[in-house]
Amino acid sequence: MIFRCNFVGSLVALLAISGPLFSQPPKPRMWPPINPAQARLDQTLGGLDGPCHAIAVNEAAELLVVAGEHGNLLSWPRSAWMGVRVGEKAPDAMNVHDGPITALVAASGSTLATAGSDRKIHLWSLPGRDAKLTLDTGQMVRALAVSADGKKLAAGDDSGTIHLFELPEGKPAGKLSGHTDWILAVAFSPDGKQLASGGHDGQVLLWDVPGAKKLLAFTFRPAPPANTPPLPIVPITAVTFRPDGKAVAGGDSVGQIHLLNPADGKLIRTMQAGHTSTVTGLAFHPSGTALASSGKDRALKLWNPETGQLFVNLEGHTSWVQGLVFLEKGTRLASVSTDQTVRVWDLTPKK
Repeated sequence: MIFRCNFVGSLVALLAISGPLFSQPPKPRMWPPINPAQARLDQTLGGLDGPCHAIAVNEAAELLVVAGEHGNLLSWPRSAWMGVRVGEKAPDAMNVHDGPITALVAASGSTLATAGSDRKIHLWSLPGRDAKLTLDTGQMVRALAVSADGKKLAAGDDSGTIHLFELPEGKPAGKLSGHTDWILAVAFSPDGKQLASGGHDGQVLLWDVPGAKKLLAFTFRPAPPANTPPLPIVPITAVTFRPDGKAVAGGDSVGQIHLLNPADGKLIRTMQAGHTSTVTGLAFHPSGTALASSGKDRALKLWNPETGQLFVNLEGHTSWVQGLVFLEKGTRLASVSTDQTVRVWDLTPKK
């Protein structure tokens, strides 16, 4: 009897130290409420020095950054995109490439990566103006992606090769070969173990990053009618992973958006009533409950990825919309256009 009491007492003490025997799975992160169907224009930022082709947000430096035709990075502080201080809407300009910037991505901390027509990749530590690292693939790079942990950079070039680099040192970490034409888009999975790429060859390829091997290939080229020539290849111009890693979105040059299952390579759905021209950008809301797309048809759209239905078509840009990014924990969406404006859209529910 004494032994049993001692045993129970020891067990209670052990549980008090080590916690429960069966730990509960972590609760999903809660995001501020949004209503995509009520999204509306909140701010318009001008002062661009020409057409801009990419946009990113650097949360650590609280800067919204766009990449320009003239090799400049243009940036605004958080107070400008939130409309707190109207006088700060003129962007800060920094020349970073000899020629147009072809790709832009936010890395970890206050770091940005850019690629240009000068065939250079630069890593910048903002708000400074000196490149902390310069990389050279020998080819023009049109697509960049950084893993969520900030430890890997992927650069897709015009030879159809994806170059992997270790960050922050910039050490080469292998190459992925499988595309037969320009690579136009790359995106890491949330855990960084997979990479999706889209190219001018009409393929979406899924890669195992640690193993440096191709896992799956998707193509959306429809079968031609009997006794007719093959239909033209449809380039893949944008790719992104859903935040839970269970779907990949791919946009193409004829305006279609496809959702794919990376586990088995099957098509989940194709968005109906999509863009009428090239899809230039795709971004999932951090919660995964909305998908944003931009296109050369001047349109910016918000979709329900579960049903494929359109929440809202955001109108206002007067020329190609070239990129988009979610801000403020998903309560804002920023878009950049060749009309030389950045527009910030409010997704919070109307009161």
